[in-house]
Amino acid sequence: MISTVVREQPGVWRRGIRKPAGAVGAALLLAAVGCGGGDGDSGPNLAAAPTHVRWQPFQGVALPSADQGPKQVTDGAATGFEHSPIGAALAAIVHTVRLSVAADSQWAEIVRQEVVPNKARDEWAVNRVQLAITGPAAPEYAPRVLGYKIIGYTDAASAVDVYTEYSDNSKAVNHTTVEWSGNDWRLRLPDPDSPVRPIVAVDELPTDIVKLEAPK
Repeated sequence: MISTVVREQPGVWRRGIRKPAGAVGAALLLAAVGCGGGDGDSGPNLAAAPTHVRWQPFQGVALPSADQGPKQVTDGAATGFEHSPIGAALAAIVHTVRLSVAADSQWAEIVRQEVVPNKARDEWAVNRVQLAITGPAAPEYAPRVLGYKIIGYTDAASAVDVYTEYSDNSKAVNHTTVEWSGNDWRLRLPDPDSPVRPIVAVDELPTDIVKLEAPK
């Protein structure tokens, strides 16, 4: 969310959305990525936390950086995430926020390097051209990351629920999907024709999320 305009586009942060994602949307995500890391105890640990987390500001929002990524930031685009559940979760957080608050001089490169190329990306870019964003996110709209929960994971894709808080203490969950593409995790924007909204307001955080609280 930004200081100059309030917009609603697929797959980006928006405060105050209360329409639930619904069972259909959740089922589609799980069908796309699987229900976990593998059979029995042989799969990756989806509840593992990032290591050596640092917080870097971007357009008024604190974003995590850890051993698992991103490894580099060029022209506003963050890349180089570990091919693991933690790397996927970090990418889901970082890509979604950067896409939402990027300035006019940054968004094209972020889209090119951080988003899966498809119809949804093309439509998002067409809509973004019509906006003007020159400053950082206003405090009342800037999300503060609280943590995440990996809903499904394979080496090819991951469904990640990202939990955030806003200045009025309201909370939301963003249902995201990232795909391993071009030797990195990239954000897959939802079908623009889908009636399902990816962001839902929540009253409380689940007890089993991986806590990753940005500084206030």
